[in-house]
Amino acid sequence: MRKFWNFGKNATFGWCMYDWANSAFATSITVAILPVYFVNLFKDAVGPESTMLGFAFTGSSVWSLTIAISAGIVAITSPALGIIADRKKIKKYLLVLYTAVGSLFTILLFFSTYFENFAWVWMFGCFLIANVGFAGACVFYNSFLPHIGERSEYDQISGRGFSYGYVGGGILLAIHLALIMMFSGTSHEDLVIRLCLASVGIWWFGFAILTFMFVPEPETEEENSNVSFASAGKIALIQLKATFSEIKKFRMLAIFLAAYLLFNDGIQTIISISGAFGSDTLGVSLLSNMATILIVQFVAAIGSEISWKLSNMFGTKKALVSTLLGWCIVIILAIGFAPLDPKGSENFDYLLASNGNGKYEVIRIPELSDAKNDNEWESLYGYYLTTKTSISERDAELIYQAITQSKFSRFTIMIQGGKLDGLSAIGPLHPVSQLDGPLGWWPRFMKQNIWGPLNLSIDLQWLTLGAMVGLVLGGSQALARSFFSYMIPQSRSTEFFGFFGFVSRASAVFGPMIYILITGILDTRVAISVILILILTGTYLLRYVNPEDGKMVALMEDENIKGNS
Repeated sequence: MRKFWNFGKNATFGWCMYDWANSAFATSITVAILPVYFVNLFKDAVGPESTMLGFAFTGSSVWSLTIAISAGIVAITSPALGIIADRKKIKKYLLVLYTAVGSLFTILLFFSTYFENFAWVWMFGCFLIANVGFAGACVFYNSFLPHIGERSEYDQISGRGFSYGYVGGGILLAIHLALIMMFSGTSHEDLVIRLCLASVGIWWFGFAILTFMFVPEPETEEENSNVSFASAGKIALIQLKATFSEIKKFRMLAIFLAAYLLFNDGIQTIISISGAFGSDTLGVSLLSNMATILIVQFVAAIGSEISWKLSNMFGTKKALVSTLLGWCIVIILAIGFAPLDPKGSENFDYLLASNGNGKYEVIRIPELSDAKNDNEWESLYGYYLTTKTSISERDAELIYQAITQSKFSRFTIMIQGGKLDGLSAIGPLHPVSQLDGPLGWWPRFMKQNIWGPLNLSIDLQWLTLGAMVGLVLGGSQALARSFFSYMIPQSRSTEFFGFFGFVSRASAVFGPMIYILITGILDTRVAISVILILILTGTYLLRYVNPEDGKMVALMEDENIKGNS
């Protein structure tokens, strides 16, 4: 007869530490640093967008493509691997394998600089494989949850795991933020950014060793150590067919997975494209994006702890619905974000000031990665020009003309003193100028009535969003995982978490592809509004889920398996 294990405090600690380990990837790689860095590399090599067969690809839409492809790979493979892992003692082996692959290709991100104009392609490939490792490992990591504690403890253990993750990812991100701030604007900035990216792989695998040490392999029902992977694959296909045929038996679980497919689609898409959207559409700086994600991490750790306490008070289902409605509010505000027109001299990308000798001193230039290839003059004076140098009046005028006359310019300029005193301009591709489109009325309204009167710059708007996201992010992820665990049979945990992973990754394909499609046809704000509809629809479907009915079916399944063993 199968023993349903409760591994104790050491195993719980070890399990939570994997969240600590891999959350660095979810923060620094997926959201905070790499999306912004990737968008800049794409723009430097290709320009603001590339058109293929009449379809426009931007940096953020290409980034979404990497998310979609890697998620699709995991979605296809995770159900079969989950079934195999329930028949062979390989859960931990597969967790180690996916972690090793993901960590290795994260470290390889460092070498992008050696591919010059194809650096973004190298990033595309390495991130794609690393994200397969990250998402695949999560399937098997999650499958340990039903073996760590009793059903009544799932909300607490799941929430505690996410708390560990947010703190761990936040600590490494804080180190990254300090290093990038220290070297910002120097010749070593690019090197430091790539070192930060590579350090995530080391952190991930290093702390995951604690999980490998303290979390034992769960016992399996019907274990057969002689089953080969080839024959296990055949068994998996047969069992997949059988599981689909049992969908009526697990009706509550099926409804929940349908709801989860939709609302997780929205949440994961927002998380994965937020950094690229902030850089591409709003002009949020890399440092501001990192600071925002840092705020998200520590607020989300608190949110995770609050979530399971709310579930004890009101039930898991009501607590989950409240976090999803919070997500909807956050997304509506994000669609309405709008950069303010630069007013003081400190808000202009280029600032030139007369030195009184007929020349102009360069006070400020954009970040080098932002200023390389917009056009000949911005490339010349954005890339090679440094601050505290003097240029002629003619050169200052040429820079001004380049920004005002080039249809590709995305910078602002102000000139003080001399014959050019008072000249200022905003490039046509600057985020301030990008408030058109079907939903342009909403950011214009918010800019006129909220952001402008409060004098909230786009970076402050983004930071405010981070605090709000933190409150709902931890709760929504932890509660969804524990809610699912509550309704599955422990004896088939990896199989069902394989399907959970399938739905999770399938949604991670579906959402980014919607974003790519809508962005190519309309714009990014409309694409995000469609994602909002998905979350609302998934939230509505939860009304049909009765968790107690789902629990009873799971317990009956466990009893049947015990009786047959």
